[in-house]
Amino acid sequence: MYELAEMVRHAVRAIPPGQVATYGDVAELIGCTARQVGRILATDGADIPWWRVVNASGRLPAHLLPDARRHWAGEGIDIEQDAAGVPLRRYRAEPQPWANRAGLTEEPG
Repeated sequence: MYELAEMVRHAVRAIPPGQVATYGDVAELIGCTARQVGRILATDGADIPWWRVVNASGRLPAHLLPDARRHWAGEGIDIEQDAAGVPLRRYRAEPQPWANRAGLTEEPG
């Protein structure tokens, strides 16, 4: 079994390009808290697609937005009108396919 940080990193890598997940989505997938996910990404997430993980409102802290916007644009993710986040209803990763892609659940059937 992966240690927690590696599980978070693995789950974030599995979020498909052009989609996002919330800190809570990642936490639910691997069995920890959203706060733990955020902390791990803040301290050990520079080399993974951290911009694909947003808060429950589809936003990121202001200091991350300039880099996140570039990544979102490169993946075809539109930003909200106020440019502070992404519309979750449109870009949120579907939980089951994403979990299967991460290899953290078994495919049905």
